[in-house]
Amino acid sequence: MTGVQVDLKQLFQDAFGRVAATVGIIGVCDERGNLQGMTATAISSLSNDPPSLIVSVNQENQTFRTIFERKRFSVSFMSAGSEELAYTLSRPGQSKIIDPVHLERPTGWPIPTLRNATATLLCDLDDCIPQFTHQILVGRITHVRTSEGPSDPLLYLERRFQHLTA
Repeated sequence: MTGVQVDLKQLFQDAFGRVAATVGIIGVCDERGNLQGMTATAISSLSNDPPSLIVSVNQENQTFRTIFERKRFSVSFMSAGSEELAYTLSRPGQSKIIDPVHLERPTGWPIPTLRNATATLLCDLDDCIPQFTHQILVGRITHVRTSEGPSDPLLYLERRFQHLTA
């Protein structure tokens, strides 16, 4: 890489570091029934008809490979107080299996959900679009669950976890 490319990459990271993003955990059940997860902020709604979303995931990530095999994944938007789990699932080399203490099984859901989520969406994988180092996952939403009470989302801003203060 040239100096200009390195500078552009750093400037890109600095610019997006100034944009608050809601912290999500992408989950997928492996063949043994364990919920694997990874922390992500590149999540966006796509369409209301049909209800769908997109997630950008590094194609080298084990969670991506499992999603590609299993064709189903969840997106959980985390609440304040979930920093430790989000940090663990963002670190390379860490186990991506989510400890059952963080999980619950809602009636009618085929996979467990995260207890500390403000909202969880279960998706069937509709499409995978390769782009550079990542895959853009298109998920068709099949189940939605929101927490009770006010939302206190976990945010990522300036390279650290933060939350709103009222």
